[in-house]
Amino acid sequence: MPDQRDDYEPIIATRPRRSGPQREEAKPLWSLVLALGAALILAIAAGLWFMSRPSNESPATAQTESVTSETLPEIRVEQPMAPPARDAEPVAAEPAAQTPAQPAEAPEPMTEPVTEDAPAITPESAPQSEPDNAVQTPAEPPLSVRFDSPDSQVQFELRGPLESSAPVTSKVGDVVSLLPGTYRVVASGPHLETFEQNVTFDGEQPADYSVELCAERKRERESLAGQVVEERACESTAQCESLFMVLSEQADRLVKDRSFRTQQCGQWRSGASPEGSWTLDIKCGGPTSASTCRIEISQGACEVAEPPRSVRGTACPRAELH
Repeated sequence: MPDQRDDYEPIIATRPRRSGPQREEAKPLWSLVLALGAALILAIAAGLWFMSRPSNESPATAQTESVTSETLPEIRVEQPMAPPARDAEPVAAEPAAQTPAQPAEAPEPMTEPVTEDAPAITPESAPQSEPDNAVQTPAEPPLSVRFDSPDSQVQFELRGPLESSAPVTSKVGDVVSLLPGTYRVVASGPHLETFEQNVTFDGEQPADYSVELCAERKRERESLAGQVVEERACESTAQCESLFMVLSEQADRLVKDRSFRTQQCGQWRSGASPEGSWTLDIKCGGPTSASTCRIEISQGACEVAEPPRSVRGTACPRAELH
């Protein structure tokens, strides 16, 4: 019998699984989790919204407080400046009240002690100039000068040592009162050559100044343009170029030398003198095998005149002071 019990399989009682209730319990858990998550999200959103409201309002209030705090000192600073601002408004109504304030200051310079001292100094300087004038007047009395000439048509013009002084004119036989000094005397007349001379009038005795002028002389003028001064030959172009440079330097020296110009005028007429400005030109021309370079007078003139003679045929000009 015992052996038979072992041959039989043990009987194990199993409980039936309850699938229905588990499904029903899972549903409320998921819904609860979702509800809690939604509530949590709403709570966080509400908290953020509430937190954002005070943060936005706080800077505004801070700004208003800062503005008020800044404006308050400005108001306090402007309070002392208010009186000038009020004065600026009634400026149009009170110009007379302000103008007297300025004249009130004007009298102060009137009573300056410095101005009183200045006049005290000026009288001292004034007497210093007065004695100088007093010394000059007796030391330099005016002189009587008589002007004379063999030619009655001669006229005299005197220019004083000071440029500001007006020239003094006189005719033959006139007596002029002059202060001692050096004068520029210019004597001229129709058909007579002008004569200029520096004359010093000095002394206490009357003076006599006589002049004899030269009659107008016949003059002859001749232009020397185109006259060759110097000419040299050159066999090649390079030699002509170097010769051209040499002649250019020589021409610059000659045109500044008055003796050279006088020599050129003497070749035209004995006793002739150069007149006006002179210019020299260098020219090279001719075949290459026998070219020449020369210095020519491009501008220049000479003048010759008769010997100076007075109307009476005597030597002139002549000026004497007695």
